[in-house]
Amino acid sequence: MTFENFIMKIADKKKISAEIRRNFVTSCLEEVLQYLIEEPGTLHSCILVNRNWCRLAIPILWSDPFNNLKRKQPNNSNLSIRTFISCLEDSEKSLLMNEFLKIPESWKNTIFDYPKYLQIFKYDHFGKVLESFVKMNYKSLIETKPDFNKIYMIITSVIMDMIFKKSRRLRTLQYIHDHISSQRTIYTLDILLYSFNNNTLSEIGGGRKISHYIPLIKLTKLKFFGYCIHEESYTVIWPKFFNKLAKLAKNIQELFIHLPSSDKIDFDLRKVYPAIANLINSQRNLKSIEINESHCSKMDQEIINSLIWTQSNSLTNFKINGRIRFSNLIQLLENCKNLKSIQMYKLSKYGKVIPKDIIISSLEKFCHWNPHLQFQYQTNNADYEITLTLKMISKSLKKFACSYICDNISNTINEYCINLSHLCLFITFETFEKVSKLLPSINTLSYLYLESPKVDIILFKSNMLQLLASSLPNSLTHLSLNLFIPMEFFKIFLINCNVKLSVLELYNIQDATYKLSLYINDYYNRNDQLKLLKLDNILYSKFNGFLYHIHKKKGGYKVVESFNPIWFDEK
Repeated sequence: MTFENFIMKIADKKKISAEIRRNFVTSCLEEVLQYLIEEPGTLHSCILVNRNWCRLAIPILWSDPFNNLKRKQPNNSNLSIRTFISCLEDSEKSLLMNEFLKIPESWKNTIFDYPKYLQIFKYDHFGKVLESFVKMNYKSLIETKPDFNKIYMIITSVIMDMIFKKSRRLRTLQYIHDHISSQRTIYTLDILLYSFNNNTLSEIGGGRKISHYIPLIKLTKLKFFGYCIHEESYTVIWPKFFNKLAKLAKNIQELFIHLPSSDKIDFDLRKVYPAIANLINSQRNLKSIEINESHCSKMDQEIINSLIWTQSNSLTNFKINGRIRFSNLIQLLENCKNLKSIQMYKLSKYGKVIPKDIIISSLEKFCHWNPHLQFQYQTNNADYEITLTLKMISKSLKKFACSYICDNISNTINEYCINLSHLCLFITFETFEKVSKLLPSINTLSYLYLESPKVDIILFKSNMLQLLASSLPNSLTHLSLNLFIPMEFFKIFLINCNVKLSVLELYNIQDATYKLSLYINDYYNRNDQLKLLKLDNILYSKFNGFLYHIHKKKGGYKVVESFNPIWFDEK
């Protein structure tokens, strides 16, 4: 029985009319095919079934045509560029041929207008795919001695121009330009920005402006990572890009912008941040923003003001990769009434008295944590500011991460945070006992991530692990341990752990041997709720060395390799 017949049979039982049945079949098929977006080979097979399947599968297959870096299929990379060249207008193809680029006759016609299906466009992927394409085809394409930089520039300019004229479905735009990118790729990608900045709007009679490019009404996600050695990028190209995008795209909901902080480069960022603020101001419904610290209080304040003035009703997630001033944090909490999550690397001390009667009822997640640091613990911490923030947001707070723990923070969690379900803490030899005393009081806790510094391995004692294991609340189901402890200490921990975990993550257990599998299996025999065991690559190989095959036959918990801890804010 074919898929269509199966669906029609269901429709017959519901006594649905013929026209509605046809639409019903098409809608069901389209929904199923969406799940194959990461399976281009399967989608290509679907195209060959019949005309209806082809019509539905083609838009999905070509929604992200330059994602072949992930799929590692160079032939598909070649096909993507070749097909987009085939979709060019005759005048645009003439531009290529005028530069001694040959376009084979087989490239000159396509059944579909593929650029209009583009939904996800990543500049960095496109640049690398284009490099691969030219290297594979330059002998058959180029009539003279190849000037690769010129070839990249020409092909990029015509394809980019076509994309921004035809791709009405574009919803995700990613620009990544870092210092490790090849200079050729950097040059290729920035040509787009030059073209985009200079040609988007033009003046005609009467001062009226028209756009050569379509409004990006469906663009909802922008990811911009810029790190460049050319000053012109910071002072001209990128400011113009953000300002022009502010006029074309009004519906961005997720905004990720990473620029080097001003203390790491010699260039002036004062022209970039006002343009970013302009982009924020132009949005109708911005929900999430991630931006790095500028190390300039005036520029940081400009971003915060833009969010407060224009996005106070829509913003739900705010993340700054760096330090945030406590006064700015209070401004966000007071004005953005629907804010659910705030994440930062560090909170600056304020030095002034803040009213203590402020109650924030919307915030569910508060993270004071830098996941990229090898050593989290700081001695110069804003414990007063963190404690005061916890009191303000405790009513609805469910997820909390902090790079250190002290008496004030511990007492505040115990007294105020009665709905806490997820907790991430960086613990040391000095704070181990403090955390062990805190945990039993959090009877709503379901997820716990603990990390320790490597230098403390010689200070930890076996009785400390015994105390930690016995302190875990019964509500806990997911435990992630990134502790530098000997395997024998971990054995003591498991022996004393009576909590029925469904997920256990282990990283950096020292001196591990095959016995690790025995210890975990003993725990499983006592607490058979364990469903998933995640191990770093070293532990995973040790575990597989002995009991894994026996364990598979018993059909117990699943064992997977995990290269990095993924805690609750990285789902």
